[in-house]
Amino acid sequence: MWTCKHCNKEFDFSRATEKANHSRWCDKNPKAKKFKENNKLQATMTANERYGAFKKFVVVCATCHCDMGVEEREKLHPSKNVYYCSRKCANSVGGTAKAQKYHPDEVAHYRTVMLRYHNAECLVCGFDKVVDCHHVDENHNNTDPKNLVPLCPNHHKMVHIRRYKNEINSHIKKYLKVRDAQYPDKQ
Repeated sequence: MWTCKHCNKEFDFSRATEKANHSRWCDKNPKAKKFKENNKLQATMTANERYGAFKKFVVVCATCHCDMGVEEREKLHPSKNVYYCSRKCANSVGGTAKAQKYHPDEVAHYRTVMLRYHNAECLVCGFDKVVDCHHVDENHNNTDPKNLVPLCPNHHKMVHIRRYKNEINSHIKKYLKVRDAQYPDKQ
């Protein structure tokens, strides 16, 4: 056992480097604050040498074409291919825009699409506290309501494990067959 001379705690360090590291960075060590400040200063100096200091740049928003300022390191600018001035401009290109294209009545996530066409309960056991959305063909880009089925987390995990997959898939096929017979007008 080894006892730290600063905090008087016992440790079972086997190597001298472990003892030295604890001793140097111990909260009770009066020199630890100076070590931390020097370490932080050294890291900042190294980053400034390698990537340049932080500097303000003017870039153009890819959606609304307004000018905006960004602060980046000199050698890393431009760090992105495109810049957006706000979350609204960024969403107009990605997820929100795609959701509006495929589900124009409202912004729809695949889970929202599933809940429009299915009850919020596991199709195997009926659990309704926590419901996951399972993609039947396992293609996350396919948001067709027939491809989305509600499962509890337990059965959702089971459908992705080869040993239980057939058992759960038989429930899914039976559920979809009954559902299609009941609601032929819904996709």
